[in-house]
Amino acid sequence: MKLRHLYSWYIRYWTWRVANPTKPYEQYYADTIGRKVTKHGQHHVIGQHARAIRTATELLDLMRHHGLQPHHRFIDYGCGSLRLGKAVVEYLESGNFRGMDVTQQFLDLGIEFLGADLVARKSPAVSVITGENLAEAKATQPDYIASWHVCSKVPDAELGRYFGSIIDLMTPTTQTFIQFPQMKRRMRMNGLNWSMSKGELEAAVHEIAPSIKIDFFDITTENSKGVTETYAHLHY
Repeated sequence: MKLRHLYSWYIRYWTWRVANPTKPYEQYYADTIGRKVTKHGQHHVIGQHARAIRTATELLDLMRHHGLQPHHRFIDYGCGSLRLGKAVVEYLESGNFRGMDVTQQFLDLGIEFLGADLVARKSPAVSVITGENLAEAKATQPDYIASWHVCSKVPDAELGRYFGSIIDLMTPTTQTFIQFPQMKRRMRMNGLNWSMSKGELEAAVHEIAPSIKIDFFDITTENSKGVTETYAHLHY
């Protein structure tokens, strides 16, 4: 392992952990990305210059494939700065989109990305992921929940909380979609991203909610690194 990777993956995290002993891991991710946005004025996953991995309408296109209609209530869990959520906001009726993420900085950048006109027309709700805000989101009885490019950023120790929070938002009729980089086994791909197998995801979900049904869909074919971009469809 290269020394710079050793620093990035371990020493930097534990230095942060010593300074922030009570904060959850997701705050480390938010602090790391937020620091880069502040320093450079941009980042490829957050803010005005964030880029879609494939197309800006990928999330909307897949949700429509699974039946999303403008009248449905939709939660974008881990929405970041809404690089994929914007197309969904534009499609849904006013007030039907809710974005949630770990830091207000990302959400503020997302509202800026949407623009004042779209915000005024569609009234999207955005909120930091807290117990109170999760309860408020659950009370809306969402028809659809999506978590795109989020699962890969969750380390082993936090997977139960991540899946548990999403599952707790579901009603008996909610359809939930979780995107993840699929490999034959869980592997750390870089300092902030992990892969997961279908079996590992299924086991993590069923440990929390054994009755949930899971279907898997591949977005891409396997690449040279053995990764297939995949999403899991959770429903009762």
